[in-house]
Amino acid sequence: MMQGENIVCFANDWQSDPTSKHQVMKILSRTNKVLWVNSIGLRRPAATVHDVNRIMRKVRQFCQGPVSISPNMRVLTPLVIPFHGLPGSQTLNELLISRYVRAHARKFGMDHFQLWSFLPTTAPLVRHLKPDKVIYYCVDEWSAFTYLDGRLMRNLENSMIAQSNLVITSAEALYQSKLHLHPHTYLVPHGVDSEHFAGVRSQATEVAPELKDLPRPVIGFWGLIHEWIDFELLEHVAKRHLEWSLVLIGKTDVDCATLRKLPNVHFVGQRQYSSLPGYAKGFTAAILPFKMNRLTENVNPIKLQEYLAAGLPVVSTALPEVKKYASVVRIAATADEFVKMLEAAILDTGEVAVKRRMEAVCKETWLGRVEHISTLVENIFGNGR
Repeated sequence: MMQGENIVCFANDWQSDPTSKHQVMKILSRTNKVLWVNSIGLRRPAATVHDVNRIMRKVRQFCQGPVSISPNMRVLTPLVIPFHGLPGSQTLNELLISRYVRAHARKFGMDHFQLWSFLPTTAPLVRHLKPDKVIYYCVDEWSAFTYLDGRLMRNLENSMIAQSNLVITSAEALYQSKLHLHPHTYLVPHGVDSEHFAGVRSQATEVAPELKDLPRPVIGFWGLIHEWIDFELLEHVAKRHLEWSLVLIGKTDVDCATLRKLPNVHFVGQRQYSSLPGYAKGFTAAILPFKMNRLTENVNPIKLQEYLAAGLPVVSTALPEVKKYASVVRIAATADEFVKMLEAAILDTGEVAVKRRMEAVCKETWLGRVEHISTLVENIFGNGR
């Protein structure tokens, strides 16, 4: 494991749902200093209540200054002009952000540091920040998001990769698409906090209060509810089995009006990561109802390993990364097949099946993943890149 290093990490907002970024940096901060830089934005804001509130929240966080998460970790929110394609805005952002980050890095005792970025928009900052080494950690096909400028994201990512010493990818499709762009590209699948989700088996873990009185079986999902969710599929499932309860846990960033009208579909909202075992304990089965497109073909959904670590039967659409778990996950190609597999899944709750699912991911720990990444970083640095 890396020790005594300084890391400046550009990622999404620390306060958002825990992702691979959070897991990796929390572990690295045990033996290294980490300055986490909250999202510098990926798109132009719109004149919506959501975007106005987000801007105001960013301003408050900037005024608050760096926030200490642990003795070795701080979170920083820079002010950004979120118009990446406008003339002059990029140059101004580069100067403002790089000076701000470097100043706070020095205050944290980080005169020299590694730059880790999970975002392609960090690319223009590299030459200003002058890090000792650069690691680009790719977890999404950024050019495939419909609400982003695909061409701009592709160009930024190509620039980010060109300036990197090491490229980490989380899915096979991402690995294959980035490998020709950098000789030091590696595939490191997501891990899971098995101990946390095994808490569902503890008598001390209570079923989440929102689930206690729902009609069973309870079909559950947690995660960001966005454009990649197949709402037509969910509607099909809900209407085919009105006696079932469909529970969706997470922040909702798209219009779900049609689903909200269905009496057996329940939107719980965003919940703390620490509370998820209580929700898993109330689920009869879990689902991955993702659309099939270029975006999801490059996704490695962390929630899959979390569901399995909790021992839950899982039904998923045919995501490439899910197929690797075909021995313990039911994978459906059509909406009718999805329903039939759920009908089987809600009966598959015996102890032997539960143990098999938990064992399928018990060795895929985040600690193991980070140790592997640390070795890759140290090896590349040793080669002088």
